[in-house]
Amino acid sequence: MKIIVILLSFLTLNNCNSTKIASNLNQKQQNSQVMLNGEYIVKTLRNKDVTKYNLELNFIDTLQKVSGFSGCNRFFGNYSYHSSNLSFSPLASTKMFCSEDNNKIESKFLEVLSTINHIKRNDSIIELISNSDVVLTMVKKQKNINIAFEYSALSRGFYKLITINKKEITVINKRNTKPIIKTCSDNAWENIINTLKTVDLENIPNLKAPTENRFFDGAAIANLKITIDGTTYETASFDHGHPPKEIEPLVKEILSISENIE
Repeated sequence: MKIIVILLSFLTLNNCNSTKIASNLNQKQQNSQVMLNGEYIVKTLRNKDVTKYNLELNFIDTLQKVSGFSGCNRFFGNYSYHSSNLSFSPLASTKMFCSEDNNKIESKFLEVLSTINHIKRNDSIIELISNSDVVLTMVKKQKNINIAFEYSALSRGFYKLITINKKEITVINKRNTKPIIKTCSDNAWENIINTLKTVDLENIPNLKAPTENRFFDGAAIANLKITIDGTTYETASFDHGHPPKEIEPLVKEILSISENIE
């Protein structure tokens, strides 16, 4: 009887240890997921060294947007990344003409990006995988992504200027007055970034205003600028209070944040 009790105790202890080990391994696997954000230099493409072509990928994790240099042209688009599964949407690009060699590398690079479905880290190297094959490797550039918003609305009798970045919110409600400045909370910044995810940045200059009251002083003339690492995306003018529907949630979020500091 004692032997049976001892054996049962040993099996129970061993099972608990196995459970803990499995749990720890699972936790380590979760923690090892690549933090995909910032600029990356492409080292190899289908096992070929391509560093001389200066291929780059630039990820903005908060927006799930990607851009970069493909050997001849700049490209941009969206990506999806969850639990080490990575995929790219169809990418748009500029239309420069380059040498035959650069054009071949560019075609191969963009074709490879369209097939990628997985990502993993191998020491300092990040591997992009198509099915089970490593088709691209890259290393990260050390750089912070800077995002800033500027909303303005003005007429003969009205003036408002709002600027928001990760650190602070600045509001000027009248011409020639001191700005109101307040620290941007983590919650406010998270809300505005989540709203920004719904905006097609490249299409911002083409948005059409739903109303035209600003042309006869029926509304203040409004404008929105979004700057990401030195690149500015700016709307055409629209009526204050009636932004294009594509940016309406973002404008409302900006105005809501500014009203809370007045």
